Amino acid sequence: MIPGFNRSITFPMTQWPKKRAAYHVRSVSLPCELHPFIANLEGKIGVVQSWAAGADTSLASIEAGLSHIELLLLDVSEFLNHSATKTVLQHATASSECLLESFLYLVDSFGSMQSAMVTMKQHNFEVQSAFRRHDSPLIASSMKSQRRIEKELNHLAASLRATTKSLHLNFSSDASDAKIIEVLKEAIGTTSAASMVLLNRVVAVLAASSTVAASIASYTVRPFKMRSCNGEREMLSHVKFEELERCIDMVERGTDSVLRSLVNSRVLLLNIQSGLL
Repeated sequence: MIPGFNRSITFPMTQWPKKRAAYHVRSVSLPCELHPFIANLEGKIGVVQSWAAGADTSLASIEAGLSHIELLLLDVSEFLNHSATKTVLQHATASSECLLESFLYLVDSFGSMQSAMVTMKQHNFEVQSAFRRHDSPLIASSMKSQRRIEKELNHLAASLRATTKSLHLNFSSDASDAKIIEVLKEAIGTTSAASMVLLNRVVAVLAASSTVAASIASYTVRPFKMRSCNGEREMLSHVKFEELERCIDMVERGTDSVLRSLVNSRVLLLNIQSGLL
Protein backbone atom coordinates (compact mmCIF):
# COMPACT_ATOMS: atom_id res chain seq x y z
CA MET A 1 0.00 0.00 0.00
CA ILE A 2 1.17 3.50 -0.74
CA PRO A 3 1.47 5.41 2.53
CA GLY A 4 -0.76 8.43 2.82
CA PHE A 5 -3.40 7.41 0.28
CA ASN A 6 -5.67 5.43 2.64
CA ARG A 7 -5.80 2.39 0.41
CA SER A 8 -5.60 -1.25 1.38
CA ILE A 9 -3.75 -3.58 -0.96
CA THR A 10 -3.94 -7.33 -0.64
CA PHE A 11 -0.41 -8.54 -1.31
CA PRO A 12 0.99 -10.99 -2.09
CA MET A 13 -1.75 -12.82 -3.90
CA THR A 14 -3.04 -16.13 -2.71
CA GLN A 15 -1.41 -19.01 -4.49
CA TRP A 16 -3.58 -21.03 -6.78
CA PRO A 17 -4.25 -24.64 -5.81
CA LYS A 18 -2.54 -27.48 -7.57
CA LYS A 19 -4.51 -29.32 -10.20
CA ARG A 20 -6.64 -32.09 -8.84
CA ALA A 21 -6.62 -35.61 -10.12
CA ALA A 22 -8.44 -36.06 -13.42
CA TYR A 23 -11.27 -38.08 -11.91
CA HIS A 24 -12.07 -35.17 -9.55
CA VAL A 25 -12.22 -32.58 -12.31
CA ARG A 26 -15.50 -31.62 -13.91
CA SER A 27 -15.42 -31.99 -17.69
CA VAL A 28 -17.08 -29.25 -19.69
CA SER A 29 -16.64 -28.96 -23.44
CA LEU A 30 -15.80 -25.50 -24.74
CA PRO A 31 -18.84 -24.20 -26.66
CA CYS A 32 -18.25 -23.07 -30.22
CA GLU A 33 -19.97 -19.75 -29.52
CA LEU A 34 -17.25 -18.94 -26.97
CA HIS A 35 -14.42 -19.18 -29.50
CA PRO A 36 -14.92 -15.64 -30.94
CA PHE A 37 -14.93 -14.21 -27.41
CA ILE A 38 -11.64 -15.93 -26.61
CA ALA A 39 -10.10 -14.84 -29.92
CA ASN A 40 -11.21 -11.25 -29.32
CA LEU A 41 -9.86 -11.25 -25.76
CA GLU A 42 -6.55 -12.71 -26.90
CA GLY A 43 -6.35 -9.98 -29.54
CA LYS A 44 -6.81 -7.26 -26.92
CA ILE A 45 -4.20 -8.95 -24.73
CA GLY A 46 -1.77 -8.82 -27.65
CA VAL A 47 -2.46 -5.11 -28.20
CA VAL A 48 -1.74 -4.29 -24.55
CA GLN A 49 1.42 -6.40 -24.58
CA SER A 50 2.63 -4.67 -27.75
CA TRP A 51 2.02 -1.26 -26.19
CA ALA A 52 3.90 -2.22 -23.02
CA ALA A 53 6.87 -3.46 -25.06
CA GLY A 54 7.27 -0.14 -26.90
CA ALA A 55 5.81 2.41 -24.48
CA ASP A 56 7.67 5.69 -24.01
CA THR A 57 7.21 8.77 -21.83
CA SER A 58 5.21 10.78 -24.36
CA LEU A 59 1.71 11.80 -23.31
CA ALA A 60 0.31 10.10 -26.41
CA SER A 61 1.89 6.79 -25.38
CA ILE A 62 0.62 7.07 -21.80
CA GLU A 63 -2.88 7.91 -23.02
CA ALA A 64 -2.80 4.98 -25.45
CA GLY A 65 -1.75 2.63 -22.65
CA LEU A 66 -4.65 3.68 -20.44
CA SER A 67 -7.07 3.27 -23.34
CA HIS A 68 -5.75 -0.20 -24.25
CA ILE A 69 -5.97 -1.38 -20.63
CA GLU A 70 -9.54 -0.11 -20.34
CA LEU A 71 -10.60 -1.83 -23.58
CA LEU A 72 -9.03 -5.08 -22.42
CA LEU A 73 -10.93 -4.93 -19.13
CA LEU A 74 -14.19 -4.20 -20.93
CA ASP A 75 -13.66 -7.37 -22.95
CA VAL A 76 -12.89 -9.27 -19.74
CA SER A 77 -16.28 -8.18 -18.37
CA GLU A 78 -17.99 -9.31 -21.56
CA PHE A 79 -16.17 -12.64 -21.39
CA LEU A 80 -17.16 -13.13 -17.75
CA ASN A 81 -20.77 -12.45 -18.68
CA HIS A 82 -20.87 -15.34 -21.16
CA SER A 83 -22.93 -18.30 -19.95
CA ALA A 84 -20.14 -20.83 -20.61
CA THR A 85 -17.66 -18.77 -18.59
CA LYS A 86 -20.14 -18.46 -15.74
CA THR A 87 -20.66 -22.23 -15.69
CA VAL A 88 -16.94 -22.95 -15.50
CA LEU A 89 -16.25 -20.32 -12.83
CA GLN A 90 -19.14 -21.49 -10.67
CA HIS A 91 -17.47 -24.90 -10.45
CA ALA A 92 -13.85 -23.67 -10.41
CA THR A 93 -14.20 -22.16 -6.95
CA ALA A 94 -10.51 -21.82 -6.15
CA SER A 95 -9.81 -20.14 -9.49
CA SER A 96 -12.70 -17.73 -8.94
CA GLU A 97 -11.33 -16.80 -5.52
CA CYS A 98 -7.92 -16.04 -6.97
CA LEU A 99 -9.49 -13.95 -9.73
CA LEU A 100 -11.42 -11.98 -7.11
CA GLU A 101 -8.23 -11.32 -5.18
CA SER A 102 -6.44 -10.29 -8.38
CA PHE A 103 -9.18 -7.82 -9.27
CA LEU A 104 -9.12 -6.44 -5.73
CA TYR A 105 -5.38 -5.85 -5.89
CA LEU A 106 -5.69 -4.05 -9.22
CA VAL A 107 -8.56 -1.94 -7.88
CA ASP A 108 -6.41 -0.91 -4.92
CA SER A 109 -3.42 -0.22 -7.17
CA PHE A 110 -5.32 2.00 -9.57
CA GLY A 111 -7.07 3.67 -6.66
CA SER A 112 -3.68 4.51 -5.16
CA MET A 113 -2.50 5.79 -8.53
CA GLN A 114 -5.54 8.02 -8.83
CA SER A 115 -5.07 9.36 -5.30
CA ALA A 116 -1.43 10.08 -6.10
CA MET A 117 -2.48 12.09 -9.16
CA VAL A 118 -4.89 14.19 -7.08
CA THR A 119 -2.11 14.94 -4.59
CA MET A 120 0.39 15.56 -7.37
CA LYS A 121 -1.93 18.07 -9.02
CA GLN A 122 -1.99 20.13 -5.84
CA HIS A 123 1.80 20.02 -5.48
CA ASN A 124 2.26 20.99 -9.12
CA PHE A 125 0.02 24.01 -8.60
CA GLU A 126 2.03 25.00 -5.51
CA VAL A 127 5.36 24.68 -7.32
CA GLN A 128 4.18 26.86 -10.21
CA SER A 129 2.84 29.45 -7.79
CA ALA A 130 6.13 29.43 -5.89
CA PHE A 131 8.12 29.95 -9.09
CA ARG A 132 5.99 32.92 -10.09
CA ARG A 133 6.64 34.52 -6.70
CA HIS A 134 10.28 33.35 -6.58
CA ASP A 135 9.47 31.80 -3.20
CA SER A 136 12.49 29.54 -2.69
CA PRO A 137 11.34 27.91 0.60
CA LEU A 138 7.97 26.98 -0.92
CA ILE A 139 9.69 25.68 -4.06
CA ALA A 140 11.93 23.46 -1.96
CA SER A 141 9.01 22.20 0.14
CA SER A 142 6.79 21.44 -2.87
CA MET A 143 9.61 19.70 -4.71
CA LYS A 144 10.29 17.54 -1.68
CA SER A 145 6.64 16.49 -1.59
CA GLN A 146 6.73 15.75 -5.31
CA ARG A 147 9.79 13.54 -4.95
CA ARG A 148 8.06 11.67 -2.13
CA ILE A 149 5.13 10.91 -4.43
CA GLU A 150 7.56 9.69 -7.08
CA LYS A 151 9.06 7.26 -4.56
CA GLU A 152 5.61 6.04 -3.54
CA LEU A 153 4.65 5.42 -7.17
CA ASN A 154 7.94 3.58 -7.72
CA HIS A 155 7.07 1.42 -4.72
CA LEU A 156 3.66 0.66 -6.22
CA ALA A 157 5.28 -0.24 -9.55
CA ALA A 158 7.65 -2.62 -7.74
CA SER A 159 4.67 -4.23 -6.00
CA LEU A 160 2.93 -4.71 -9.34
CA ARG A 161 6.11 -6.27 -10.75
CA ALA A 162 6.24 -8.77 -7.88
CA THR A 163 2.53 -9.49 -8.24
CA THR A 164 2.88 -10.09 -11.97
CA LYS A 165 5.60 -12.69 -11.34
CA SER A 166 3.50 -14.34 -8.64
CA LEU A 167 0.50 -14.35 -10.94
CA HIS A 168 2.28 -16.22 -13.70
CA LEU A 169 3.80 -18.71 -11.27
CA ASN A 170 0.72 -19.48 -9.20
CA PHE A 171 -2.18 -19.41 -11.63
CA SER A 172 -3.50 -22.86 -12.46
CA SER A 173 -6.84 -24.31 -13.44
CA ASP A 174 -8.94 -26.66 -11.39
CA ALA A 175 -11.39 -27.27 -14.25
CA SER A 176 -11.04 -29.23 -17.47
CA ASP A 177 -11.92 -26.09 -19.44
CA ALA A 178 -8.43 -24.78 -18.82
CA LYS A 179 -8.64 -22.44 -21.81
CA ILE A 180 -11.23 -20.24 -20.10
CA ILE A 181 -9.19 -19.97 -16.92
CA GLU A 182 -5.98 -19.55 -18.90
CA VAL A 183 -7.22 -16.62 -20.98
CA LEU A 184 -8.53 -14.88 -17.85
CA LYS A 185 -5.17 -15.46 -16.20
CA GLU A 186 -3.41 -13.95 -19.20
CA ALA A 187 -5.72 -10.94 -19.24
CA ILE A 188 -5.16 -10.18 -15.55
CA GLY A 189 -1.42 -10.78 -15.81
CA THR A 190 -1.16 -8.53 -18.86
CA THR A 191 -3.17 -5.81 -17.11
CA SER A 192 -0.88 -5.95 -14.10
CA ALA A 193 2.30 -5.90 -16.20
CA ALA A 194 1.05 -3.04 -18.39
CA SER A 195 0.02 -1.09 -15.29
CA MET A 196 3.58 -1.40 -14.00
CA VAL A 197 4.93 -0.02 -17.30
CA LEU A 198 2.37 2.78 -17.21
CA LEU A 199 3.40 3.76 -13.69
CA ASN A 200 7.07 3.81 -14.66
CA ARG A 201 6.35 6.12 -17.60
CA VAL A 202 4.28 8.47 -15.45
CA VAL A 203 7.05 8.59 -12.84
CA ALA A 204 9.52 9.44 -15.62
CA VAL A 205 7.39 12.47 -16.55
CA LEU A 206 7.28 13.52 -12.89
CA ALA A 207 11.04 13.10 -12.58
CA ALA A 208 11.67 15.24 -15.67
CA SER A 209 9.57 18.01 -14.15
CA SER A 210 11.44 17.71 -10.84
CA THR A 211 14.80 17.93 -12.60
CA VAL A 212 13.85 21.15 -14.37
CA ALA A 213 12.36 22.58 -11.18
CA ALA A 214 15.53 21.80 -9.25
CA SER A 215 17.61 23.52 -11.91
CA ILE A 216 15.46 26.65 -11.81
CA ALA A 217 15.38 26.66 -8.02
CA SER A 218 19.17 26.82 -7.90
CA TYR A 219 19.01 30.04 -9.91
CA THR A 220 16.16 31.73 -8.10
CA VAL A 221 18.21 32.03 -4.93
CA ARG A 222 21.18 33.68 -6.68
CA PRO A 223 21.75 37.41 -7.18
CA PHE A 224 20.11 38.89 -10.24
CA LYS A 225 23.40 39.47 -12.06
CA MET A 226 24.10 35.72 -11.88
CA ARG A 227 20.75 34.84 -13.45
CA SER A 228 21.11 36.11 -17.00
CA CYS A 229 19.63 32.89 -18.42
CA ASN A 230 16.88 32.65 -15.86
CA GLY A 231 14.17 33.76 -18.31
CA GLU A 232 14.91 30.87 -20.65
CA ARG A 233 15.00 28.44 -17.78
CA GLU A 234 11.68 29.67 -16.43
CA MET A 235 10.17 29.26 -19.89
CA LEU A 236 11.44 25.68 -19.96
CA SER A 237 9.98 25.04 -16.52
CA HIS A 238 6.64 26.46 -17.68
CA VAL A 239 6.60 24.00 -20.59
CA LYS A 240 7.46 21.08 -18.31
CA PHE A 241 4.86 22.05 -15.73
CA GLU A 242 2.18 22.29 -18.42
CA GLU A 243 3.18 18.87 -19.72
CA LEU A 244 3.03 17.47 -16.20
CA GLU A 245 -0.40 19.03 -15.64
CA ARG A 246 -1.74 17.45 -18.84
CA CYS A 247 -0.24 14.12 -17.84
CA ILE A 248 -1.81 14.27 -14.38
CA ASP A 249 -5.25 15.14 -15.78
CA MET A 250 -5.00 12.37 -18.36
CA VAL A 251 -3.93 9.72 -15.86
CA GLU A 252 -6.58 10.83 -13.39
CA ARG A 253 -9.33 10.45 -16.01
CA GLY A 254 -7.89 7.21 -17.35
CA THR A 255 -7.53 5.56 -13.96
CA ASP A 256 -11.12 6.48 -13.16
CA SER A 257 -12.31 4.61 -16.27
CA VAL A 258 -10.07 1.63 -15.54
CA LEU A 259 -11.28 1.53 -11.93
CA ARG A 260 -14.91 1.38 -13.04
CA SER A 261 -14.13 -1.52 -15.37
CA LEU A 262 -12.24 -3.39 -12.65
CA VAL A 263 -15.00 -2.90 -10.09
CA ASN A 264 -17.65 -4.00 -12.59
CA SER A 265 -15.69 -7.16 -13.39
CA ARG A 266 -15.19 -7.98 -9.73
CA VAL A 267 -18.88 -7.45 -8.91
CA LEU A 268 -19.81 -9.62 -11.89
CA LEU A 269 -17.47 -12.36 -10.67
CA LEU A 270 -18.90 -12.13 -7.14
CA ASN A 271 -22.41 -12.55 -8.55
CA ILE A 272 -21.28 -15.53 -10.62
CA GLN A 273 -19.68 -17.14 -7.58
CA SER A 274 -22.76 -16.59 -5.44
CA GLY A 275 -25.07 -17.97 -8.13
CA LEU A 276 -26.89 -14.69 -8.71
CA LEU A 277 -26.03 -14.85 -12.43
